[in-house]
Amino acid sequence: MNPNSDLQLVPETLLKKRHDLDALQAKRAAEAINNPRVSRKRISDKSKKVKVVKAETILIQSRHRKNARTRFNRVSKKGMQTRASDKSVVKTKVWDSVKEEEVDEKELEKRQEKEQQDKAAADDSDDEEEADEKNDQQLHKIPYKANSIGATTVFAVLIRPTIHTTPKPVKKTLSTLRLRRMHEGVFLPYTDATRKMLHLVEPYVLYGMPSTETISDLVRRRGFCRVDGKRVPLADNNVIERELGDVGLICVEDLVQVLSSASLDAMEGEKDGTFGKVTKFLWPFRLTSRKSKFQSKMLDLKEGKLYGDQGEAMNGYIREML
Repeated sequence: MNPNSDLQLVPETLLKKRHDLDALQAKRAAEAINNPRVSRKRISDKSKKVKVVKAETILIQSRHRKNARTRFNRVSKKGMQTRASDKSVVKTKVWDSVKEEEVDEKELEKRQEKEQQDKAAADDSDDEEEADEKNDQQLHKIPYKANSIGATTVFAVLIRPTIHTTPKPVKKTLSTLRLRRMHEGVFLPYTDATRKMLHLVEPYVLYGMPSTETISDLVRRRGFCRVDGKRVPLADNNVIERELGDVGLICVEDLVQVLSSASLDAMEGEKDGTFGKVTKFLWPFRLTSRKSKFQSKMLDLKEGKLYGDQGEAMNGYIREML
């Protein structure tokens, strides 16, 4: 009887792999003995690659930095001259009740052209009246506030990266607003000081007045709190009661109520008030991009001049980024 019959057989490929690993370890140990400096600092293939930056790229970045600094200085001295308004602006949007989505202006023009062509081709007047009634029932014009004048709370999101082309004053202002990462959002009391800071960094942020329903969705779906300097999920009311029980807040509904209507202490700029404690307790909301990398790069879809104060339209943008 063979004494090795009870032993488990090892595949030959595995034995070869072990042999190669042992040889590699022995080789590295010998190199460490002969030249210890090389063994401490190994040069990877990625570090050997040389990145070439064209002179035109450096000039463009310098021009962007200069333009951003010029705009910051102009707004800090003279204020906003064209985009800002001290009065509430009301606009109208077209809502498709069948598809449950907002109709773009270009799409609305295409629909109107198609309807005119159908009317010209149609002979029966009754069919035309039925088509007009059906279209009126499908499309609805809804007025909304296009700016945040009169609001007590706004929600701001950083939509542009703060890279080396961004001037230092802009980075400092964004850091004061606690907007340090791409697609991070924070709640801010809409005071005169906050409004001026938002005007200074307006090309980098998207802000507006969220509704109570949107605030509730944000807190419940993307809510994280700060406990002992750590980012903790807002999944239990006991955490809220333990951290904010001294100001009478014990659950998520209380947070939503405070965020939806900033109190007088927040409007006066007091950081130790209820609104200031709630915003300090909540970690900045990390949202997603409105368009995926495939849409923005492969399909070359650009958002254009979508930045600054959006008023009540901010609710739709927040839901796209949730």
